[in-house]
Amino acid sequence: MQLAKLLGAGTVVATAGSPAKIAALAELGADVTVNHAGPGWAEEVRASVPGGIDVALDAIGGAALHASIGLLAPLGRVVVYGAASGDLTSVPALSMFGLKTMTGFSLLGWRAAATSQARADIAELTGLLASGELRITTRTLPLSEAVQVHRLLESRMVTGRLILVP
Repeated sequence: MQLAKLLGAGTVVATAGSPAKIAALAELGADVTVNHAGPGWAEEVRASVPGGIDVALDAIGGAALHASIGLLAPLGRVVVYGAASGDLTSVPALSMFGLKTMTGFSLLGWRAAATSQARADIAELTGLLASGELRITTRTLPLSEAVQVHRLLESRMVTGRLILVP
């Protein structure tokens, strides 16, 4: 979301499943925030961007992916980079006929397929972090609390990154 804003995106709509995550998204610069855990979230997104969205980033899959595809503008694209729902097996091909596209993204695949580009991208990101233009929220916990960290991650209540230190 921050990168989209830095690169000149128009309205950035961010969804999350809890009030705490919604607040974090707003703090990081989302123009519109929507709780996707409630009914009617897709209609809220549609109302905020009437022509549809140009790019949807989906880490959930399943019903959320189907809704994201339905929210795309003509020539819009959905980028799938996760499957928190556990369901990435059913993509409705007919829904892509509105000149929409879907692609997948994996950090490991990106690094392996485009080594020089990956290095350049990482250098750019590092510069944005060093300048303060890009922010990452972190929480540091001792390695002895690894079990608790796993519980936090499984609860999906984590905002930002958790770092375990010895």
